[in-house]
Amino acid sequence: MESVSCIDDLRRAALARIPRFAYTFLAGGAGNDAGVRRNEEALARLLFAPRGMATGRVDTSVRLFGRAYAQPFGFAPVGMANLAWAGCDLMLAETAQRESLPYVISTAASTELEELAGRAPDSCWFQLYMLRDDELNFALLDRVAAAGIEVLVVTVDTPVRSRRNGSIRERFEQPFQPHPRFVLDVARHPRWALRTARAGMPNLMNYSRYVEGGDIHRVAAFMKAQSRGGVSWGDIAMLRRKWKGPLVVKGILDAGDASRAAREGADAVWVSNHGGRQLESAPATIAVLPAVREAVGTLPVLFDSGVRGGEDIVKAGALGATMAFCGRAPIFGAAAFGAAGVAKAHAVLADEVRTTLAQIGCRRFGDLSPAFIHRGEPGQGEPAEAARAA
Repeated sequence: MESVSCIDDLRRAALARIPRFAYTFLAGGAGNDAGVRRNEEALARLLFAPRGMATGRVDTSVRLFGRAYAQPFGFAPVGMANLAWAGCDLMLAETAQRESLPYVISTAASTELEELAGRAPDSCWFQLYMLRDDELNFALLDRVAAAGIEVLVVTVDTPVRSRRNGSIRERFEQPFQPHPRFVLDVARHPRWALRTARAGMPNLMNYSRYVEGGDIHRVAAFMKAQSRGGVSWGDIAMLRRKWKGPLVVKGILDAGDASRAAREGADAVWVSNHGGRQLESAPATIAVLPAVREAVGTLPVLFDSGVRGGEDIVKAGALGATMAFCGRAPIFGAAAFGAAGVAKAHAVLADEVRTTLAQIGCRRFGDLSPAFIHRGEPGQGEPAEAARAA
């Protein structure tokens, strides 16, 4: 691991260490992954406008929802994360607690929310996929509150399951049935296979108690039957009445939706296209971020999709993000090197953020503004959409 210099090094190590079907599920996106690439490429096209004067010691801390976090990034929710490496959920939670980062527990986590909240009492938020049955939604929210979790993130960009061609080709879909290529794939990765055999194949643990038998096939069938078919503004208003802590609306790509979320009582909006996993032709999140920031004024704006390094985090901050979130980066770390890999992903991102702020002449992450983005021609400095909106 001494030779790891960036998140892409962790990605390549993960690809070599875990089965192809698992890597494809975690790293892939909707369709043929064009949306995943678009997120990354749009961030890469942005250039900085560095200031020449020395800044002294930089401050990367962010205060959000009454808590101080050490870095301007957190760990985004990832469903079935233990598919990357058994125990991945706990590794993410423990790293976040140790390093003072927010960690967002997915409804589709492979570990029960109560156990994760116990490991990271100062860091855990909870991300909700709303079910058809509101009594089940309320039961889940009661568990979240009882676990001491204060921040609720409701995801609104999953009205239906997406088509992910990579997983279709790997035949890794629900209801999953083992097949010869799957068995061969697992056999070629004995360390992953042994660790997973000891821990058991990942399940949707936050739902398993509501399903008789609780195995992954029954839980998957339950999830399909409970599909809500999208989240309405009435649902957001209902959650606002039910949830007493900070409420975040995740999956915002439109300035009008951002404004409406604020009017419905959201405490923050989260610009996200689900990491390119839901709609292949969705716009890059960095392209719509400036318009969302303008639409909601001083309301916190969170950001994800395409973040693969500290420069990406700083670019998002310059265009209006209060904090950025990374899903795949720490997952690649876990898949490559277990808990040490998650810690390495954090260390790489934190050092890159610190270095970037110093290089562009910005002492505090909170002092970033569009003035730190080079105003070149679209394609040479910044995506056309961001250039128009910023």
